[in-house]
Amino acid sequence: VRTAESMAKVLHANKRGIRFQILSNPEFLAEGTAIKDLCNPDRVLIGGLQNEEGMAAMQRLVDVYANWVPKENIVTANLWSSELSKLVANAFLAQRVSSINSISALCERSGANIAEVSSAIGR
Repeated sequence: VRTAESMAKVLHANKRGIRFQILSNPEFLAEGTAIKDLCNPDRVLIGGLQNEEGMAAMQRLVDVYANWVPKENIVTANLWSSELSKLVANAFLAQRVSSINSISALCERSGANIAEVSSAIGR
């Protein structure tokens, strides 16, 4: 978390007077469906500083995505919430994979069908 803070330190060392905003735009792509996910994302997350410049920068990126992503699928947040959301999403995915592996072992012992159980609880 707070990767953007480290990036800002590096960019501020530039000393050329260039103004910039750092945005967080994590991807939520699945292996094997990355191109489909890019073209038709279920959500786009854009995080930025909650000041006038940060909000304007986020809006510019929202406008880019709005060319192919429905506005209701574009979520804006503060910079740190955006960064943390990606980490939490990865943790939830890892937890889900671990859980389904445990459930699979239970299915083998009980005679249940893992595909049926997985479908019943939601993919």
